[in-house]
Amino acid sequence: MTAVVAEVELRRGEFRLDVRVEVGAGEVLAVLGPNGSGKSTLLDVLAGLVRPDRGSVRVGDRVLVGRGVDVPAHRRDVGLLAQQALLFPHLDVLANVAFGPRARGVRRAEAERIARHWLSEVDAVEFAGRKPAALSGGQAQRIALARALAAEPRLLLLDEPFAALDVDVAPALRGLVRRVLSSGKQLATVLVTHDPLDALVLSDRVVVLADGRIVEQGPTKQVLSRPRTAFTARIAGIDLVSGVAAADGLAIEDGAVIHGMRTDDVADGDAAVAVFQPSAVTVHVDQPHGSARNVFPAVVAALEPHGAVVRLRAAAAPDGPAWVAGIAADLTPAAVADLELDLGERVYLAVKATEVAVYSVAARP
Repeated sequence: MTAVVAEVELRRGEFRLDVRVEVGAGEVLAVLGPNGSGKSTLLDVLAGLVRPDRGSVRVGDRVLVGRGVDVPAHRRDVGLLAQQALLFPHLDVLANVAFGPRARGVRRAEAERIARHWLSEVDAVEFAGRKPAALSGGQAQRIALARALAAEPRLLLLDEPFAALDVDVAPALRGLVRRVLSSGKQLATVLVTHDPLDALVLSDRVVVLADGRIVEQGPTKQVLSRPRTAFTARIAGIDLVSGVAAADGLAIEDGAVIHGMRTDDVADGDAAVAVFQPSAVTVHVDQPHGSARNVFPAVVAALEPHGAVVRLRAAAAPDGPAWVAGIAADLTPAAVADLELDLGERVYLAVKATEVAVYSVAARP
């Protein structure tokens, strides 16, 4: 059963948002995209903060906007968990969570019972008598989640809910949100995030926006493991090069070929991408003469800590292909030291053809 259908057209100066999204009951849809792609605008339309120029938003059988209807934000049965908890500072935690039911006309005793239930669900009963000023960032977000759910929304909007949290707090809250959303409540949820981990842990499907349009969509793991755009590849931590499918891999605009393993659905001449993991790229100070069929010159543009490894970001060498810019390679700290790598240094990047997947992107969503 489809719970939410939104068809939105909206112009703001030179920017135009033109999308159609569906979210099923009990489903979490992640919305990804670079800054300015339209993620926040879409969320504002769903929340009732912005009215589209054309289109409609429907939750179940109820029209929220369109067909001459424009339901105000506070009557939409839409919950919101944003980066900041935005709790009422003059109310204690119990009263904050009970606010939604009380606003619907529920009697105080019943509203407080509902509030205590949701405080229990987010492991925060012990904070019931505290004021928001006495809470940590993670505790406040737990309370904000309980408050959003206590109002019994039919649509829940998550707007970068972990972005303002410390790195040691975010994983626990992410796990909590996952548990609450998968607890059997048939709630449609839209998650806006820049973090692929949020999408992988929480969402069933993902849409990727660019310049106000959907450029990729599908099951989350499929989209992030087989990206079709440079942005999606970057956030998924995968190297991607665009070109045209050729007999032995991918032909690039400058006439070069990236040798790789073509999927069965690729035909010669298809618009296609070659993708490979940064861990598959080896870095050499001198031109290698080993088994790798893909070797190209580059310049070290950045060296960034990336978990247990160091991620090298490449720039194009003066005599090398332009598409090398942005390619990443993962190295151990010991390898960086042994190679004596420094910014601006010329290197050679190599990747075996067996590590490169080439697949068609001719069929766009």
